[in-house]
Amino acid sequence: MKKFQTTIILKWAFNALISFSFLNSVTSFAADAYPNQTIKFVVPYSPGGLPDTVARQLSVLLGERLGQPVIVDNKPGAGGIIAGQVVKSSPADGYTFLVTDTISYNTSHLLSSNTSYDPRKDFKPIAIVAKAPNFLAISSNVPANNFTEFSTYIKEHPGAVNYGSSGIGSPHHLAMEALRISQSWDINHIPYKGSSQSVPALVGGQVQAVFAAYPSLVGFEKNGKVKIIGAASVKPSKLAPEIPALGANIPGYEYVHTIAIFGLLGVPSSVTAKLNQELKALAAQQKVVDNFKPMGIEFEISGPEESTKWVKDESDRISKLMQEAKIKMQ
Repeated sequence: MKKFQTTIILKWAFNALISFSFLNSVTSFAADAYPNQTIKFVVPYSPGGLPDTVARQLSVLLGERLGQPVIVDNKPGAGGIIAGQVVKSSPADGYTFLVTDTISYNTSHLLSSNTSYDPRKDFKPIAIVAKAPNFLAISSNVPANNFTEFSTYIKEHPGAVNYGSSGIGSPHHLAMEALRISQSWDINHIPYKGSSQSVPALVGGQVQAVFAAYPSLVGFEKNGKVKIIGAASVKPSKLAPEIPALGANIPGYEYVHTIAIFGLLGVPSSVTAKLNQELKALAAQQKVVDNFKPMGIEFEISGPEESTKWVKDESDRISKLMQEAKIKMQ
């Protein structure tokens, strides 16, 4: 009888071991098989802006490495809320991601109480992928050639200066609002759906000032259409070191475009690890890094833990500014 029981126990243990090994193999295979379908990058801006540029470059580079198409889906409007809702309504399977600047990501839930998601609870940073400073440009028709002269002009013409941005709560909006508060300016905000609209508005004279990425402005500066008078950073940008850093004289002033990939909280850790592995492999290629430079982009990768801390710290700073500036969705 004991021999029979021992035989049954051994058979059960053997079958359990086989089952465990099979399940483990299936799990491993599933992880190794990612991705097996198209990946989507949802961008909360119209084509042409910095997040869109980064997303499109990465879609090509990652698509080649992953062996699956990576497409970009532009969903501009509502301060990033529309794009966030698209991602929130998608499965947390690692095939739909939000690619945006960390400032807009941190402001979306503050702009409206009607959002169907809370980025702090529903999303997680997959990786920070790029950084680029914003530059302050003014119309060639404004009689000023530097920041001090522009500030004086605004104070001498209260309420007469309009500035454009890529939307309420965008980095460009917040960068100008921080200046408005620190300099006691009386200026008007005209929101657009991305730099592809706000910069032409500056060139066309609909607004007198904008913040935008350097590549969006430099061509118009060379043609005498705009004047670039400052960078929203503490130190001069490597892209244009001759342009003064506004943060050098305004304590705590820095509004650098930090682009990150965000996924739903339930995205498998194996997917996060896989994407970070491929992104870091790209960043290790000097030719890839050099290809981003003409776009005004510093291509560098921060993993999930470092990215999470950055997003949290920036959230605290931006929340304080939005309260002081009384920024709300119109």
